[in-house]
Amino acid sequence: MRAEIITIGTEILLGQTIDSNSAWLGQQLNGCGVQVERITSVADNPKDIIAALNAVPETIHWVFLTGGLGPTKDDLTKHVLCGYFGDHLIFRPEVYAHIETLFASMGRVPNALNRPQAELPAKAEIIANSVGTAQGMLWTRGTQHFLSMPGVPYEMKHIMEEVILPQIRSECDEFMIHRYFVVQGIPESDLALRLADWEAAILPPMSLAYLPSPGLVKLRLSIQGSTSQEPDLNSQMDRMAEELKSILGRDVYAEDLTPLEEVVGKLLISLGHRVGTAESCTGGALAARITQVAGSSAYYQGSVVAYANEVKQAALGVQKADLLLHGAVSEPVVKQMANGLRKHLKVDWAIATSGIAGPSGGSESKPVGTVWVAVVGPSYVWTERFQMGRNRSRVIEKTVLAGLNALRIGLLSSGATQEG
Repeated sequence: MRAEIITIGTEILLGQTIDSNSAWLGQQLNGCGVQVERITSVADNPKDIIAALNAVPETIHWVFLTGGLGPTKDDLTKHVLCGYFGDHLIFRPEVYAHIETLFASMGRVPNALNRPQAELPAKAEIIANSVGTAQGMLWTRGTQHFLSMPGVPYEMKHIMEEVILPQIRSECDEFMIHRYFVVQGIPESDLALRLADWEAAILPPMSLAYLPSPGLVKLRLSIQGSTSQEPDLNSQMDRMAEELKSILGRDVYAEDLTPLEEVVGKLLISLGHRVGTAESCTGGALAARITQVAGSSAYYQGSVVAYANEVKQAALGVQKADLLLHGAVSEPVVKQMANGLRKHLKVDWAIATSGIAGPSGGSESKPVGTVWVAVVGPSYVWTERFQMGRNRSRVIEKTVLAGLNALRIGLLSSGATQEG
């Protein structure tokens, strides 16, 4: 089964709104065995909408349109689609009653602009939207289905989850599964070399994709087939996944896209340990990442953001002589930051960061992007120098990930067990 997604909204083309709908639809449809062949974004312009519809190949089974169903004049989708399908609008009292009830729950009364939202195509199947005022509209032409939905993400998701996805699952005789293996700190090309022999053994319908981002590489192992092949293909997937994990070992920190900070939190909880952070170049970003996880108060004690050398000395006990001799971005200093924080906060583990995030401030011996990271724990000391590039935000992001992953390795070395 094949699908196409058309997002309607000038604000998307102007970069004022991020098209999260297509990403979500792609994930959900793919999980049902539906292959999304194309995603198109068009302006709130009848000519552009019609051109996108005319470009849909006959081989496409489902066309999902989002956006342009609001109550204002620039919301043209419903009228354009009626013209395209030779349809006309009729007033649906039951839909207007729903709109009145929805407004009443918010202490409001519908105005003159809301009434037209109950005027819907006569020939389309109306897909109820119980959480909003714009209803879904489904036209079927031959073997093709055209579904128009609101652009508001939670309303679109409601229609899909309550009605459309169950229908697609019942009709589709294909399935696709993905397994993810996430690695930190190893460049994509290095991973490819390590996996070269194993990857050469991958044969259709299985495939491997490398999905790099700053500091991370996600490996996506995929397999697709008919439902009758599912047991055999699942067995193939399990075998190849185990082989991949045996090659990469501890370098794989997650198999289900679990964020690194969540993986680290679970390891700390398993040991009953607590951690703190001493940050210079990351400026609190490491603390912010750790505390994004609900329940992080069970293992995270706090942070000292020691941006200035005076704070490094006063709050963390860094020796002035080492700052003068080695500079703030150095192994002796970052190690003292971690030891000082561990003592000050009375925690089991400490992560420390010090670097030159840029774009200025570098030197020949320490160019922009030079970062030292330290992790200190019970009978454990680790430090490493990194070159993180010249983009400030990427330097900070990659340093945060390097610190978290180093802590993960330290916790595993101390007896923590990582979930597979």
